[in-house]
Amino acid sequence: MELIRGHQVHRAAYVDPAVFALEQERIFRRAWLYVGHESEVPNAGDYLLTRLGPDEVLLVRTENQKIALLHNRCAHRGARVVTAPRGNLRQFRCPYHAWTYRLDGSLVGVPLADGYAQKPELGLAPAARVESYRGFIFGSHAHQGVKLTDFLGGLASAFDNMLDRAPSGTVTRFGGALRLEYRGNWKMFMENAVDLVHPGFVHRSSVEAARTPESLAADELAQQGAQMFLANGMPGPQWNNVPLHAFPGGHVYMGGFYRDGVIAAERNDPVFERYRRLLVERHGEKKTAAILAVDRFNNLVWPTLSLNARFAALRIVQPLAADRTVVEVQCFRLDGAPEEMHQLTLQFVNLAASPASLVASDDLEIFERCQRGLQDGATDWIDVRRGVLADARQPDGSMVGPGTSELAIRNQLEAWKCYMAP
Repeated sequence: MELIRGHQVHRAAYVDPAVFALEQERIFRRAWLYVGHESEVPNAGDYLLTRLGPDEVLLVRTENQKIALLHNRCAHRGARVVTAPRGNLRQFRCPYHAWTYRLDGSLVGVPLADGYAQKPELGLAPAARVESYRGFIFGSHAHQGVKLTDFLGGLASAFDNMLDRAPSGTVTRFGGALRLEYRGNWKMFMENAVDLVHPGFVHRSSVEAARTPESLAADELAQQGAQMFLANGMPGPQWNNVPLHAFPGGHVYMGGFYRDGVIAAERNDPVFERYRRLLVERHGEKKTAAILAVDRFNNLVWPTLSLNARFAALRIVQPLAADRTVVEVQCFRLDGAPEEMHQLTLQFVNLAASPASLVASDDLEIFERCQRGLQDGATDWIDVRRGVLADARQPDGSMVGPGTSELAIRNQLEAWKCYMAP
């Protein structure tokens, strides 16, 4: 069945379990997927329990300080070898029959070895490929395909900018993780992240609350929330001044739209001035100005990663079923920056992306309403042509459009169509 025609997509792409199963094979077993950061496994024996598409895997720092990505499945009877989300081990030992593995996944030994006709040669299966870009680690089930840098394309600049914003030149994952689950398709999250028409409608209640005098005169945290919520209330035509940039492979970023207070791209308060001086010491005045001038909001590495370089936070989409998705939210420390900058990251995440966030809860409600509505077969096709006449191709092959365009969604669906082809 044809699922994309022109600027329309069939509802089955969101609700059909058979389509979701095909996505697992053709997208999530082919594409590069984010699995963790090098700072999460700094020492030999450190491991992180994470996911590579449909499968649970272990991100491990081996004895020789290399990174390994291993399936969390014993080679004997298939039991999960590790259940703790992170830790440090000298070896991996299966809890079922005590098969034991080195940190690189190779088999050390098995109990009652004389009972086997010959010594087993199996080990923990490695991922087909694993590569790091400036400390951000991606894996792929596909043995062949483009290099990670080619996959990232124009979105590599988002990681570059985030690292450049760290006075020490590195970032470190810190804190726990927030998880949001909704009963809707995974594509809804990625598409909504660059839909700039919805904020004034979906988030209207928080915008109105932020307009009260009490919100603007409250403590610093409340003021930050008010500034963020008020930004969502821009009049429709003004969203066109927030550009969308779409790249081959489904990747996209949107321009920034926070203009006031501590969430502005550049500030004049003492904390930011101290932070800026640290950047100048590292980069010089000219490069520092260029780094801070990069004002973006969501940088989407399709199919499952959203990075906000300015606030040093990322969100990872985990598709579990056609109508079930988990989003994990993580924070990073800009090494060498004042402590107040790390607090800004935490506050941003809590206000914008946590389970308690007013705007995040609005979005999850809309996703579930869309999922339920798309079960209705009265109309099969969804139209995503808004703004198509304003699409403009750039010399590098990317596309640019105004903020109210559905260019970014069309770009993601084009990548989806390419991956899903036989």
